[in-house]
Amino acid sequence: MMPNQAHALSSQSSSKPRSSFKRVALITGSNKGIGKEIARKIGKEDDQTICLLGCRDEELGRAAVRELIDDGCPNVAFVHVDLSDISTIRQAAKTIEEEYGQCDILVNNAAVCFNDPTLYGKVSHTPFVQQADLTVRTNFFGTLSLTQSLLPLLRKSSSPRIINIASSAGRLAILPSQQRRDDFTSENLTLEQLEGYMEEFIRNVQDGTHQNKGWPNTCYGASKVAIIAMTKIMARSESNIMVNSVDPGYCATHQNNNQGYVPAERGATTPFLLVTLPDDQFFTAVHWYEEQAIKW
Repeated sequence: MMPNQAHALSSQSSSKPRSSFKRVALITGSNKGIGKEIARKIGKEDDQTICLLGCRDEELGRAAVRELIDDGCPNVAFVHVDLSDISTIRQAAKTIEEEYGQCDILVNNAAVCFNDPTLYGKVSHTPFVQQADLTVRTNFFGTLSLTQSLLPLLRKSSSPRIINIASSAGRLAILPSQQRRDDFTSENLTLEQLEGYMEEFIRNVQDGTHQNKGWPNTCYGASKVAIIAMTKIMARSESNIMVNSVDPGYCATHQNNNQGYVPAERGATTPFLLVTLPDDQFFTAVHWYEEQAIKW
C-alpha cells in the first residue's frame, strides 16, 4: 500500500535463548550514529526482537554491544559485516541462517561519505576522481550484495522488512539530466540496468566526463540515488516484503564530524517506526522523512 503525502507513522506502544526471539533484525553500520540509535530504540521498546549489530570493525562493534547492554538493551549481538568485502557478507548470511534460521528485518544503514577528502583525518587525501569507486561500491553495490544474500532468509519471515537509509543528498533533483532522472524512475528499471548505470557513473568520474554526461558532482549523492532506486525495484519484485527508504535528516554523526544539526536519535525515529509497524500496515516503495511519506 502506498500512503499519500500526508500519511504519517506513529509508534506502538536479559538475554534470552535464541529460540525465544520472535524477530531477528540486522542493522549495518550500527556501532555508532543512526544505526546504533535504531538498535537502542528497538532494544528498549521491543523485547521480542534481537538486534544484530552488523559492523566492519569487530572491536567497535563489540564495544557498541556492551554499551547497549549496559543501557538496558540486552537483546543485542555482534555480526561482522564489511560492505566492501563479499566474504564477510556471505559469512554474515550464513551465521544468521545457522543461528536464527531467518531474518525478519534488514536495516541498510552503513555507508561511506567523503564530506572531507581525508574522512576527517582517518585516511590519506582521496581526490574526487578516486572517491567514486569506493563510495559506490560500498554504499550501493555492497548494500545490494548484502540484501540479495539475505533475501532467502527474509522470505522465511511472516512480516519481512527492508529499510534503506538514504539521504537528502540522494534526491532526484541532483541529477542534472532529465534523461538520467527518467532512467532512474522508470517503472521498468531492473537491478541489472541500475548496476550498469552505477558502473557507468564510476567510469565517467574516473575519465572526467561525468558532468558532461548528466551526472552530479557528488559520489555520495549518486550512491544514494541508486539506493532509493533499488528500494523501488525491490518493492516491485518482492511483493511480500515491505521495502522502504528513509531520509534521516542531516544528523550529527561520525560521518560528518558531528556537524549535522539533527541528533542521531531523532534520525533513528522513522526507521524504528518502520521496524515496529504493525503487520496489518503494509507500506512499500515509500520514501520517508520525519515520519511522513515524501516525494523523491
